[in-house]
Amino acid sequence: MTQSTGSRGREGRRYDVLLIGSGLASLTAAALLAESGRKVCLLEACEVAGGSVDSLPMGVSVWGCAPGEKFHSFLKKLDLQDEILFDPLESDGYDHVILPDRRRVKIPYGFDQLADNIEAAYPGQGPAVRRFTAILDRLTREVAQLPHKMGWWQALTQGYKFTTLLRYHRATLQQVLDECRVSPEAQAVLVANSGNYMGSPDELSILAYNGLFSGYNRGAYYPRKPFRHMTDRLVEFITSRAGCHIYYHSEVTQVQTSGEYVDQVVTRDGRRFTAPTLICNGDPRKMMETIGRHKFPYSYLQPLQDDCSLTAVTCYLGIGGIDLRDYGFGRHNTWHLEQWDMNRTWDEAMGGDWSRPWMYMATPTLQTDEPGTQMLELATAANYDFFYGLKQLNAGDYRRKKMEVENRLIDLVEAHYVPNLRKHIKLHLTGSPSTREARGPAYGRLKSRTPWQNFFWCSATNGYPGVNGTVGTGMQLYMELTGDHFWNPAQAPESNSLAGSLRQISLSTA
Repeated sequence: MTQSTGSRGREGRRYDVLLIGSGLASLTAAALLAESGRKVCLLEACEVAGGSVDSLPMGVSVWGCAPGEKFHSFLKKLDLQDEILFDPLESDGYDHVILPDRRRVKIPYGFDQLADNIEAAYPGQGPAVRRFTAILDRLTREVAQLPHKMGWWQALTQGYKFTTLLRYHRATLQQVLDECRVSPEAQAVLVANSGNYMGSPDELSILAYNGLFSGYNRGAYYPRKPFRHMTDRLVEFITSRAGCHIYYHSEVTQVQTSGEYVDQVVTRDGRRFTAPTLICNGDPRKMMETIGRHKFPYSYLQPLQDDCSLTAVTCYLGIGGIDLRDYGFGRHNTWHLEQWDMNRTWDEAMGGDWSRPWMYMATPTLQTDEPGTQMLELATAANYDFFYGLKQLNAGDYRRKKMEVENRLIDLVEAHYVPNLRKHIKLHLTGSPSTREARGPAYGRLKSRTPWQNFFWCSATNGYPGVNGTVGTGMQLYMELTGDHFWNPAQAPESNSLAGSLRQISLSTA
């Protein structure tokens, strides 16, 4: 994309790029475009920017924060690396997995140490785990070497560099685990954090799994301040640039097209906006309805026809009178499993049965030095359609089911971690998928390009899970549009080197 004089937007203002929605991917692309001198305009339907990140009041663990990695490179590009700061989680176990037999296995930085931990808990499984992680390592290296665009001649002459990627690009996580003959016990350790991916092993792409699992293997970090601080800072960065604006309460209800181009968009209150380049950060399914499904070729509609309704019930508990560190919590995440087969666990949750769930536990207030009431976050898988249907049919049944899931999770914490937890709960807030109309995204099912030459997707649907994946989606689109390839994954630090550095940091601060 070349520098443009722009087209008229609201009140005669001229913009180079118009972005629909202000989720993290959109804020990332907009901030980079604004930094490059483009005049950008974001239209946000709600009263604040940030999208789903706004539902993470204390933040979540992320990866890619070391110098030379993706997230850090983005912040450095904007000169924000000293304002938006992250600290690594425990190096010997950023995730703790509690298995159905109540053994605790820590997931550390470095795949060799992970295999040793699993071998110690379940003798004889180390070799199978090493076979599995060797495939992950090869996939990571090959994905990093992929050219942005590959012609047929490159496929013929360079295909030998991507043999693992070619072999497994359509494989599921479960297929690769089975191929490596990983036992049910070791599988449970490796897939316990599948809540990060919002998918069961028999449906989850091995590439999507590897994106997160190998990412965290390079370093899991926690923000020093809530993610609200980061989104607010990005908003400030964008709006401080000349000719750049964000308009709130500006839901786009019409998208007018002409031939191969999108002409303009219209908000619910009748305002009209246009620019040479338009980017959609919203749900592509809704945007397709707004534009008109009949205008999309089947190849664009087909990837979104599958069920994409996996998401979560999340409880935030304010705890007083005790220190959660005395009960095994700390600077790590904890994943609790009630049964070995994660596929069955997912199937039961999707059907409304939480008798044997997986449970995610995090202690955001233990990740920082901020004083005050401690917080315990609990989450488990849920079906958007299940809760949405209850809410539409009977509000009372909906509230009772939400409370039923909350009580089941608290029961598990009381039974296995903090006896009499309820006596120490000072406040609680529970959200179902319908609380924020949060339907799980269909990660990576679309490319950034649409049938229109000047209209692009920029959301989880054409990217990867997690905060790092979302930032990466915005970075990638910016680089595609401008040709400014300021970050190259092939030049990122090597995994084992990062893992070793983090272990040294942990030892020096112990």
